[in-house]
Amino acid sequence: MVATDQAETLRKAIENLINAKLHDALARPGGLSRLIAHRSTGVASADIRNAERQLEDALCDIISPVESYD
Repeated sequence: MVATDQAETLRKAIENLINAKLHDALARPGGLSRLIAHRSTGVASADIRNAERQLEDALCDIISPVESYD
């Protein structure tokens, strides 16, 4: 069950990042240029940075899960 929850969390984080990048690229003027700039410089909108952070957190939880002491 834990592996299923982790997989679901990871899937949602990946989808959230994809959605944030697509929304930024398609919904606002100059989005494609921003997407290219992000690939080369790492500078991104707050929504993309938050989505990247969520993905990183999900990966960290999978790689080194916090042990509970019940």
